[in-house]
Amino acid sequence: MGLNGPVATEEDPERGTLVIAALLLLALGFAGYWIISYLRGDGPPWDSLPWFGLAAAAIVVVGFLAGMLPGSSARR
Repeated sequence: MGLNGPVATEEDPERGTLVIAALLLLALGFAGYWIISYLRGDGPPWDSLPWFGLAAAAIVVVGFLAGMLPGSSARR
């Protein structure tokens, strides 16, 4: 560790940004779905929580696995 903190790695910062963007879009979609379902009079859509949770977990797992692929950490 240097004087200015940990040494920078050669990881692709865009990968993390894409995962965060995908999770934000999923959250936006979930909020929209929740509001529309609530305004229709169906009440809170509690049955949709597992589906959105699984989608979020899938995004995180795919992002993690994409980082584990050989040769994906640096573009040359």
